[in-house]
Amino acid sequence: MSDTNIQKEASEYAELIAVYSEDIALFAEHVFGSKLSPKQREFCEAFRTNRRISFKGGTGFGKTFVLATCFWWALICHEEVQVSILGPSEPNLRATTWKEVLKFYDRMAAPFDETFTVSATRVSSTSNPSSCFGEYRLASKDNISAIRGIHMRSNYVFVDEATGVDDEVFIEGLGGIFADPDPKLCIIANPSRASGYFWRTWCDPELAPIWTHVHGTFWDSPNYDPETFAETAKSYGGPTSRDYRVMVEGEFPLSDEDGLIPRDLIDAAVRNEDVVPADNVPIIWGLDPAGAGKDSSVLCIRHDNKVLEFREWNGLNPTQLSQKIYELWVQTPKAKRPAVICVDGTGLGNGVWSNLKHDYSLPTYNVTYSGTPTRNPEKYSRMKDQIYWETRDWLATENVSIPNNARLIEELAAFKYEDASGKIKVEDKKLVRKRIGRSPDFFDALAISFAVSKTRYASKYNWNSKIVYDHLQTLE
Repeated sequence: MSDTNIQKEASEYAELIAVYSEDIALFAEHVFGSKLSPKQREFCEAFRTNRRISFKGGTGFGKTFVLATCFWWALICHEEVQVSILGPSEPNLRATTWKEVLKFYDRMAAPFDETFTVSATRVSSTSNPSSCFGEYRLASKDNISAIRGIHMRSNYVFVDEATGVDDEVFIEGLGGIFADPDPKLCIIANPSRASGYFWRTWCDPELAPIWTHVHGTFWDSPNYDPETFAETAKSYGGPTSRDYRVMVEGEFPLSDEDGLIPRDLIDAAVRNEDVVPADNVPIIWGLDPAGAGKDSSVLCIRHDNKVLEFREWNGLNPTQLSQKIYELWVQTPKAKRPAVICVDGTGLGNGVWSNLKHDYSLPTYNVTYSGTPTRNPEKYSRMKDQIYWETRDWLATENVSIPNNARLIEELAAFKYEDASGKIKVEDKKLVRKRIGRSPDFFDALAISFAVSKTRYASKYNWNSKIVYDHLQTLE
């Protein structure tokens, strides 16, 4: 072939790539003979034009199909690119997503099939294998250092089954890709959990706005037909079931499975702005102290059926935190001061409680999570179970108000419980920490405020006012 013909072919190839770079649907049709559905086109366009893409969808949408389409588009249309597919289960990645990638290669049109070398775990450009390649790997907090090391000029990462991936992977591992010139992070999942990082990309008022959202339902399936839909709807339990909501409608469940607090109660409390606390019920502060690590010391200020606000401090030792609480007490008008400050007295919290009580002479109550329940001991295993369940009962009245705080909302929805022993037992906080990537400090602070009975301090007067007896003359 003459140099002129080689140059002509190279020019035509470059022009074709330029066209494909602007149209993934056309790319899929020409290179793989695939017709994309409208929702799949929406997904591809979102991926092509944005840096952060979060897709939630029900079954039948063909997410693995469209992921493989975008995977190959990235490799063919970019000269210097790394495309990574991450997921919580390596066997599942190999058997589903990566298998679909290899199937696409089998039907790839010439001359593109000649420009790549394909192995069981990696796809690479034959001309530039170190700078243009794709691979899959396990996404786990145990290999964050390897994930953190993913870098390339065009750095495109897909996270499949994102609800099963540890939050640390997103926060500590994948955040670094945005230091590269051309990054993309696309996370994909059935929305099966009402908590976690994937949920926050849709529902956290601070995080959600930076993500481009694509929502697919069973009706968006390329092979949708009414008869199949009717059968599927029945198999998932019908429109009122959790599975139908997740797998057919592609929506987050109202709460996590076996959740302590249903999500609809949480949402109702956030929306309820007309709550008026009773005059004769005192303000109570609930304090969850933390050390100098990553956890926060959180104070909940609650007046009867309304959480007025939260205060948060980081990196304070017991003496410093005690001083902050005392300063807040002094700055608070007398009529707005709490009748009692409930403090988690476990561990270093005992020092905070002691300082507030003995050094500052503030009204305090030492809450021992592992202690015996003070109310209905036949119902609860520990004090922790009591105050967490009473928080649930408080929300269940649907006459309460809480701030629209994303961390609080996620923590309220994250806990599970069991009552097989005949007593309610809320799951260990360590398990929740593992799921959401942090200690549930806001929920703790709110729950601690329920450690004392409101009737113990109920009065329209100050909590320590002398008792005034009416009609003493009638007793003389």
